[in-house]
Amino acid sequence: MKFKLLKQDAELENYRHAIHPHIDVLLPLSYLKQGQVYGYFNKKGDLIGGFALINKGPFRVLDSIPDFEGLKLDPHLEHTTEVTGVWLSCEGRDKYASLKYWLTIMTKVLTSRKKYFVYAYSSKKTHLQKIYSRANPIVLFRGETKLLPGMTSVDHESVEVVIKSRIIIQALKNPDFFVKRLNFKKKKKKTFIKNPMDLKEQYEKISDIVNPLVNNISTLGGREP
Repeated sequence: MKFKLLKQDAELENYRHAIHPHIDVLLPLSYLKQGQVYGYFNKKGDLIGGFALINKGPFRVLDSIPDFEGLKLDPHLEHTTEVTGVWLSCEGRDKYASLKYWLTIMTKVLTSRKKYFVYAYSSKKTHLQKIYSRANPIVLFRGETKLLPGMTSVDHESVEVVIKSRIIIQALKNPDFFVKRLNFKKKKKKTFIKNPMDLKEQYEKISDIVNPLVNNISTLGGREP
């Protein structure tokens, strides 16, 4: 499994159509080109997930809020990024693939120069609410949003913002989130490790994923206010 920064129009077209059934929005190509889009591919080269960081406004999630024009003048927008197109197929949720996916998103967010991250999700997707709530977000709006290009109908959504410093604190307080992403399958019978090398191999597999990401995070300079 590997991530790739998608730059070509053909790659972005493939991505936006692949995620359309999963997020119920066909994100405009012009909008994706405002930021960085990362595709997650399996060994066969098939797209199985990804996410996008839109670094420059106007941001769709804020434009979707009814009667919220005043926020466009907020000086904090210069330090804001929108996280969108977050999608991981069932194939990508297996074992270490899921761990690498979420660690990569967190690493890209934490190594970003921005301080605030806005996003939105349908109120029907309670599993996303559980995931995002771990970062202790601020709810900007919760209700029926405006109809934007790429949407076939309005939806009841939660528009939220998280602060980078909160992400770091919550990640340290709740490491169980990443442990669960390992998704080890339960065995019918209890087994014991006969060969210590078996345990070493498991550790090395996790280290191959975690160590490069931790090294990137460690390069962060300064402290969040």
